[in-house]
Amino acid sequence: MRKALAPFILIIVLATTAMTARGLVIPIIPMDTAPTATIVVPRNNPHPPSPAPLPTATAAPTPIPSPTLVPTPTPTLMPPSPPALFHATPVYDLPISNTLPLSLPVPTPMPLVSLPEGTINILLLGLDAENGGRTDVMIVVSVHPDIPAVSMLSIPRDYYAWIPGYGFGKINTAINRGKNYPGGRMALVKATVEYNFGIPIHYYAMVDFLGFIRIVDALGGVDVPVECEFHDTFPDPANPAQGIDIDLYPGIQHLDGQQALWYVRSRWSTSDFDRSRRQHQVLRALYRQALNGGILTRIPDLWEALQEAVETDLGLKEMIYLGWLGSRLNWTNIKSRFIVPPYVEHWTDPEGAYVLLPVPGALEPLVAEALRPPATARARQSPFRVEIWDGTGRPGMAEVAAERLRWEGFLVTEITATEPVSRTRVVDFTTTAKGSPLWLLTRLYHLKPEDVEKQPGAGGGVDFRVILGTNYDSCVRPGTIQYVPIPTPTPTPTPIPGS
Repeated sequence: MRKALAPFILIIVLATTAMTARGLVIPIIPMDTAPTATIVVPRNNPHPPSPAPLPTATAAPTPIPSPTLVPTPTPTLMPPSPPALFHATPVYDLPISNTLPLSLPVPTPMPLVSLPEGTINILLLGLDAENGGRTDVMIVVSVHPDIPAVSMLSIPRDYYAWIPGYGFGKINTAINRGKNYPGGRMALVKATVEYNFGIPIHYYAMVDFLGFIRIVDALGGVDVPVECEFHDTFPDPANPAQGIDIDLYPGIQHLDGQQALWYVRSRWSTSDFDRSRRQHQVLRALYRQALNGGILTRIPDLWEALQEAVETDLGLKEMIYLGWLGSRLNWTNIKSRFIVPPYVEHWTDPEGAYVLLPVPGALEPLVAEALRPPATARARQSPFRVEIWDGTGRPGMAEVAAERLRWEGFLVTEITATEPVSRTRVVDFTTTAKGSPLWLLTRLYHLKPEDVEKQPGAGGGVDFRVILGTNYDSCVRPGTIQYVPIPTPTPTPTPIPGS
């Protein structure tokens, strides 16, 4: 619902919130792409707006410089020492205080996920203070300092968790059960995440609606690569009795704080899983714009205002260290994962509420893969390089495709506009199938065998060429690509009569 913030983002974005409080001016460096139109019309308009007409095709290929998304500013501070991680031992064996019937067996704690030494796990929370104070955004961020790299895992708010001392309940309600828990409500939230997912949480940061709006507006808005057509109606803040329609179409869209909040909250025409993906999109976009603003080295000056804007147990030392890591972070070393079907399944609890249950044997390997450093499999190998030829005939689509490829760890070297082509194709310049990500490109673009052309060694330093056609659909759902196979249940032998 509202936004939490990414770890490294956390420092950058939260520091930005502090800037707003002090009235400081933040320099903004826009992306090199012209955003497509963001359409916001009054609710009483009976007809939804139509997308802008497609432009005339470009006659000849015209190279377009790929946007420079992550400049690497030189920190003015010496590399700070990593913080000594503090992790309190969760209390699991409290007496159950609720009277709900236990229609499921009490689960055993999930074994702790194995992560590299020095990994910092931060739980980012978006608080819905307007509806009972539930944490409807929960994102675990694992920061891997040695690379550096970041892995983000969204936990669905409807996950049916075992809450120590309470029993079963939606995980977004754990914060409301912690009044009598040793260490308080945030200690219970951390314990609940560790119990159900095997993730020890070292720190947390929590922000509400207003804080998120201030963050985005302090950056002058945010340029978001919208993948899926988006329509919803929200109350007008200036006139609550009147509604405002927001209609977005695929492309790079510029959103202010209120629009960005609507974008990450909505699930009227989509789902909770789509919303998780939109939250990651906005987090990444905020990180990019905050980093371009060059504010990483100003964290010490902003510390007092920062503490007023966000609830967190991160101290100044930790903030400075994470800010320094953020200045060194390569865009290809940021990974996003989601707990979605088929790793969880729909169920109705004894109270009649919709919840999500883990598929037996599926969650543990998913969490392990999700939080591993994205560079683990290519520690001493450069990311695969991809050039994009844009034959969609639609503005902004190549930039959206490039952003999606960066999510998957590819390095986009160039975007070139071409005449429209009917089908999306991939040219494979690699010389070996070992470790090739061709399977991923095939799934991303729904390719048939005849859509892949092999030209080993002919790429001139590029591993793949993606030729986007008019059939390119940027609306890729979170559950489309599975990185961890679902275990096949062992069949129960059928009894033989008379045996």
